[in-house]
Parts: sequence; structure tokens; C-alpha cells
Amino acid sequence: MSFEQAAVRLAGGFTRAIDEEILRAAIQTVLPKTPMGELEDIKMLPGMIGAAADTLHKAWQAGIDLASRSANHPRLEAIARLEVAVLAELPGGMMRPVDIVADAIGRIAHAPAIFGSMEIVGLTELSPCWRPLVKLLAEHIPIQWTSGPRPVPAWLYESGVAIARGEAEAPAIRSVSAATAYHEVIETLRWVRSLLVSGIPPADIAIATASPADYDDHFLALRADANIDLHFVHGIPAVTTRDGQAAAALADIVVRGLSQSRLHRLVALCRDSAPLASLPDGWMRVLPSDAPLSTASAWNQLLARLAPDDWPDSMDHAPVLRATVDLLAKGPDAALEIGEAFLKGRALSIWRKALLAGPAGAIDSTLETLKQDDGLEACVSVAWMPASALAASPRRFARLIGLNSSRWPRGIAEDRLIPDHIIPTGELDPLPVNLADRRDFDTILATTGSGVVLSRARRDSDGRLLGRSPLLACG
Repeated sequence: MSFEQAAVRLAGGFTRAIDEEILRAAIQTVLPKTPMGELEDIKMLPGMIGAAADTLHKAWQAGIDLASRSANHPRLEAIARLEVAVLAELPGGMMRPVDIVADAIGRIAHAPAIFGSMEIVGLTELSPCWRPLVKLLAEHIPIQWTSGPRPVPAWLYESGVAIARGEAEAPAIRSVSAATAYHEVIETLRWVRSLLVSGIPPADIAIATASPADYDDHFLALRADANIDLHFVHGIPAVTTRDGQAAAALADIVVRGLSQSRLHRLVALCRDSAPLASLPDGWMRVLPSDAPLSTASAWNQLLARLAPDDWPDSMDHAPVLRATVDLLAKGPDAALEIGEAFLKGRALSIWRKALLAGPAGAIDSTLETLKQDDGLEACVSVAWMPASALAASPRRFARLIGLNSSRWPRGIAEDRLIPDHIIPTGELDPLPVNLADRRDFDTILATTGSGVVLSRARRDSDGRLLGRSPLLACG
């Protein structure tokens, strides 16, 4: 189990950690009616739900009490007000990390019976909110931090936790470069194939980078041509699947309005949906091929002059088509109703998730950010993953791509809602992404058993020269 799960278990009762999707749903519910002060003008813009969730998550992981600091700045007062509303909206038993730790400390006497002893394996750091519980647990039960060759955080040496170190692996390291990111992916798949034909099992091969989104489209386009089972550990974009395309086709109509071309796309993907299932095969032939039908009046004129003999089965289906058009014409305000009517199964789940992640008026953009499992098993497939995942679960052969300046390690960015002058970035985000990227790189080199290839692109897609990552000097 994760340490968070261990803390929840010690806290007991019906305690559980805050789920990301439930958190976003709660923010979506309370945000419109929560006064946000200087953030009031932007609170309904696309991306606000994600930004608020990220800010709350950072504050909770850092152990920052927003309520006690609300008097320091109007922005903190607004965020603290949102936090109170969100916590009231969450299901019973769902707690912030600081509340879980408080309950767990109250039941610390039961730790020997619940855990006996504890071993923490494969971690390189732990968020500040959990550290007080680790130190107190060490006074009641034997705890061992098994780091292997991974770096050990400095705070752990004063915690009373036993530290078990291990020897670092010494893989063969090779550096290569490619013309562009797309060329990097081609060379990476050639490298994978060369290992496979030499008898290396797919489960021993990994490809990683700091930010996989920059390469996902290339791998998706080329993996089928390469005929390699490439497992996306972080998930594939939902819109690359048929269900995701069905949701995207519906979103195109909801956001931009109904037209004949958009309806053609929707019918091709949602032919069995309830509003369309009763229409006969070939019914689209009743629509004039040269008419865009992009306005409500155009649809009304068409439906008014259709006769039963115009339909393939000589029956009048104009009322059904009119009801369908009227429903689609309701736009973003009826996004949930429209989705329930036209989508089903996984496509409907994707639609609902998109409505939780952002406003209905921007659902087409939200859909592009959603991920889903690709259906492949990691234990029998070559894995494509974020560097953090490979650092936690090493493989014998690894290829690290995207080792360019500003891409690995990535730069530190201020929080979108709480800038550095309100709460210093180092305090709000004590585990910054650039240090995490460096730590992951060092960990991969120390835990990969046989060989590591370090790859970078020389130019971007526009032909501009790209710099080398400073990490290449370490490799």
C-alpha cells in the first residue's frame, strides 16, 4: 500500500483520502456560489476547476493551513473560503492529509497491532504532510526505509527510521541524438525492435521522458506500423479511441452548433443512440448535399417540406429528426442531457468526466486533455511512461528521450492561483518539478540493470536548434 493508505488505515473508521475526480466535482458544484474576491471575474473560465484543484492539493500536501493565513492576503482568504465550501461538499469520511494524520496520531497506540512493523520501499521523498506521522510511528513500531541505490531525503536521518541502502547498478550508458522529436520516436522503436529480436522480453524494456505528452501523438501514430505492443502507463488520450471520437463529435455540435457535416460525423459514430436508432438506414439521403444546414431556420424549412415518400421506408420520420435537432440545438446549457441521450457506455463516461473537469462551453477542449487506459498489460508489454513511474518501477533496459534544455529537467512555475509573493513557491511546492526530474534521472541510472540510452532532439518541429539537457553531463 502507499503511505497515504497506511495512514488512512491507522486513522480507522470510514476515513478515506480525497479522490481527484470527487474533488473536481465538488469544486464544480461550489465554485459558482462561493465568493472568490479578486478571483471572482475568472472563476467560471475554462481551467479554473483544474487550477483550484491543483492549488488545494499543493497546500494540503505541503501541510499549509489556509484558514490561519487567510488574513494575510485577500487571495488566501478566497482560497480558504473555497476550501471550506469544498470540504463541506465532499462525502463523509473523505479528509485532507492533515486531518488523516491527526486522526492517525490519535490512534498511534494501535500501530503495533495494525502494522507490526513497516517497510517503506522505493521512495525518494515524502510530502511534508506525512512526515510527522512517520516520525511518531518510528517511536512505536520498527520502520525501515529501504532506498536501495535511491537518494535518501535529509529529514529522514533525524526521524529514528532505519535506513537500508543498496549498491547502485552500473548500466552501460550511451548518448544519441536525432533530428526532431518525431525522429527520436522512430529511432526509439527501432531500438525496441532490436532488443526484442535479440531475445529480450518486452517486460524488461522501458521508454521514459519527463513530460510524455510531447511524444504521445508520435508513439500513437507509429506503434501500429511498428507492430509492437507499447503500453502507455500514463494512459492514452481519450479522443484517440472510437468512444472518445463519439464524445468529440457530439461536443463539436454542442459548442459550435449543428450543421450537416457535423451531423454526418455524429451519425457515423453514434448510429445506435436512442434519438437516431429509429431512423431508417440511408435516411441521410433526405438531406440536400449542397446545403450546409447551419441555422435553425434552415433545418425548419427542410423538415417542413419533407414528405413520407422522401424517406427510404416511405414513412414520415420528420418528427423524430425535428426532436433530435431541437435537442442538439440547446447547446452547452443542456450538455448533460444531450450526452445522456446520444452516448452510452465508455463514451458516456468520457462525456461525464469532461463535464466534471471543465465548463460545458469548453467541453471540446476538455476532452482533448482526458486520458484512459489503453487495455495492454504492463507485465507483457514494452512500457512508455513518465520518468517518475520508471524511477519507482525500474526495468533492465531503458531509453530516456527528450533530454533537451528546459524539457528535462523542466522549469519551476508559480502556482496559477497563489503566486510566489503571496506564499513562496518553495513553501507551497517543497518538492518542485525540476528537482523531482533530476532525482528521477539519477534514480533511473542507479536502478536500471543492463543498459540506458540517453536521447535528445537537435531541432524542434519548426527547425529551431534545441539545447542539450544539463543532465547529459551526468550521464
